[in-house]
Amino acid sequence: MEINPVISLSIFAVIVVLGILLIYPKRGILAKYAKLKVSSKKNQLEDALKHIFDYEYHNLKPTLNSIAGNLEISTDKASQLVSKLKKSNLILINDQGVSLTEDGKLYALRVIRVHRLWENYLAEEIGMNELEWHDQAEMIEHSLTPEEADALSAKMGNPKFDPHGDPIPSTDGIMPVKKGVSLNEVEEGETLRILHIEDEPKSIYTKLVSVNLFPGRVIKVILKTVKKIKLSADGEEITITPLLASNINVEHVAKSEFIEEKQRDLLSLKKGEIGVVARILPVCRGQQRRRLLDFGIVPGSEISVLMKSPMNDPIAYIVKDTIVALRKDQAKQVILKNVS
Repeated sequence: MEINPVISLSIFAVIVVLGILLIYPKRGILAKYAKLKVSSKKNQLEDALKHIFDYEYHNLKPTLNSIAGNLEISTDKASQLVSKLKKSNLILINDQGVSLTEDGKLYALRVIRVHRLWENYLAEEIGMNELEWHDQAEMIEHSLTPEEADALSAKMGNPKFDPHGDPIPSTDGIMPVKKGVSLNEVEEGETLRILHIEDEPKSIYTKLVSVNLFPGRVIKVILKTVKKIKLSADGEEITITPLLASNINVEHVAKSEFIEEKQRDLLSLKKGEIGVVARILPVCRGQQRRRLLDFGIVPGSEISVLMKSPMNDPIAYIVKDTIVALRKDQAKQVILKNVS
């Protein structure tokens, strides 16, 4: 059967184009696949360094099994990673396990710096939900250069701690001192401020977020047993297990800082009442917090309800002769005092 020359030429053209797309240097499919594989291996190496650093920071001994478990890979692959790290003079291997060299420590701190800066950016600049900070930062930490990290840090005023309360390493690899003690180490009756909440594993962090525990909140231990710890905060009782408490770091504060009675939020304000703003909760971050401040919703300002929509969302308030419309979730973040 004779093949039409035009069809033959078209088929040839398609083959040539596919061939170019496949093998084109640097931009072809094979080149991109190879780059992706290299990037994936680099990410694993950096994740291994982070894990080793974290274990050493908490006075634990990292091992081949702990690396494999943390990265969710086989021990064979973990062994290959460890060999590469040793050849690169980033770790040392001994009978007890592995440890970072000075170069390995600096490398790990660079990755950790990017991760925590990015979490801070997502929280303070974007206002992203706290359950998403860690996963989003995990994706960006391997691609941001040290120069880009410095620029990001400068944009935010060079923060010393991330939104979880973890210290952010400096450009030179200096780690701010981590303060506080575990909530498990304190006694009944003590008044405390939450300094840090560990965001891994995510299942535990999610539970702590769900009971409204966050850095900056002042709490009081009202009951402590081997099975549970009961806390009081702003008139609310919160019960958690010692396992959950192990992910919380606290510092002691004066009893006068503890608020015994339940405070009213802006959402509870009724028409005809006038409330005085006491504070905006620390969990209100980023653009949402700046928006409230721009509206004049600051400590000491008076606020009243003008009108409510049919579904009570949004609600119109009057602040300093200005009409402000707020959603329910925004109004809940504003705490009042002296409601009259």
